[in-house]
Formats: sequence, structure tokens, C-alpha cells
Amino acid sequence: MRTVVVFSGAGLSAESGIPTFRDSDGLWENHKIEDVASPEGWDRDPELVLQFYEQRFHGIKQAEPNIAHRAIAKLEEKFKVINITQNIDDLLERAGCTNVEHVHGCINQMKCERHYNITNLDGDTNYQCSYLATQAKPVVMGDSCPVCGCQLRPHVVWFGEAVDLGYDKIADLVREVKYNDGVFICVGTSAEVAPASLLIPFFSQVQNKYIVNLKTWPISDYELREGPASEQLPKLVEELLDE
Repeated sequence: MRTVVVFSGAGLSAESGIPTFRDSDGLWENHKIEDVASPEGWDRDPELVLQFYEQRFHGIKQAEPNIAHRAIAKLEEKFKVINITQNIDDLLERAGCTNVEHVHGCINQMKCERHYNITNLDGDTNYQCSYLATQAKPVVMGDSCPVCGCQLRPHVVWFGEAVDLGYDKIADLVREVKYNDGVFICVGTSAEVAPASLLIPFFSQVQNKYIVNLKTWPISDYELREGPASEQLPKLVEELLDE
């Protein structure tokens, strides 16, 4: 079975009504990014951060997968599909995708504020916690970690925190796609910052590689499908399923 790797960014979910911060002059739902999506913002005002993510939690729950999400899920009729997404929503899963890796975390999960993969521990490397769990409701002030008693926070990677992309795993995926005549699709990302700026060049050696984007693309060796994801992705999926 051929492998299809789909790497997605905020543009995939924007048509479901989930806002992207890059379209709003550095403001995210009327908040400065550094106030609600950074370790420093959490240190200054964790209640504001939790209120912000409570709004996002409910906004995502009210959103529905769009035709582009469902097109990706349809690929599973014929291919082994692996989704690597920068999005913290669960719209791919709700559309029917069965293999989704969230490189920026997921709004449906919570972790301890001292989780071991958080890098800003002020040098206190002995005080780390591994608690990570699925959440049925937003985290609020006073929700404490059942392991160590610290405040819980959303399982979302903030600016200034490391993204665990797993480059050994990515290298294995590149080989798998390359040698079984697979496909790489990049949709809804500007490719200007990590992990997109790092991951996309990995797949340059793959023969079948596509970009679905609203605008022209800076990397010339990909086939560009210019336009909205909801317009271009279903067309591309039908072409691949008809091969």
C-alpha cells in the first residue's frame, strides 16, 4: 500500500471558522501573542491564558470539519495516510482520519505546568512531571496535577517552547514515501517558520509532492495547487484515488 503524508497548517482549518493569528497583525482574537501563547505570558497571568484557551476550546468544539478535512480522510480508502499537523484542533480526527500527529499539541489534552517537555524550568531540572491526559472540559485556575499538585495547562506548544518533531521518524517517513511511490502533500501553511520550514525540505527528494496554498510558493520543486484548501484538495484527492 502506498503511503501518503499530509502536513497541514492553520489554512486547513481556517475555512471551518478557526482563526489564524498570522492574518490579524500579530493579534490573536484581540490578544497579543506574547500574552496568551508564551511561557512569559503564563508566568505573568496564567488566568488570562486559561481564559483565552477556554474560548478556543469551545470555539473548536463548535467548529465542524470542512470538505478539505474530509478529503484527506477519504485518502484512507486506498492509501496508508499519515497526518502531521501544526493545528491544535481535532477536526482531522472528527473527519475520519485515523493517524494524526499534532506537533504543536492538541486542545483536547492537558498537562502539568511542569511537564517534562517544557523547556523553561528556570534550571530546575529535578522538578519535572510527566502528567498528560485527555480533557473533556477546558482547564481553569485551581485544576491541579494529580501527580505533583501543580497547576494544569493546555497541552499546546507556545512560542519559545521546543517542538518535538522527531527528525529520525521524519527521515524514516521520507524513505517510506520515496521507495513505495508515495505522496507528500503540504496544505495550509506559509512554510516561513519551524517546523514547516524544516520539515518541507526533508521531502524534496520525494517524486510525488504537492503544495495546496492560497498564494504562490517559494519552493519551486513542488507542484503548486493554488487556491483554497476546500477547492483544491478534493480535486487532488480524486486524482490520486483514480490513479
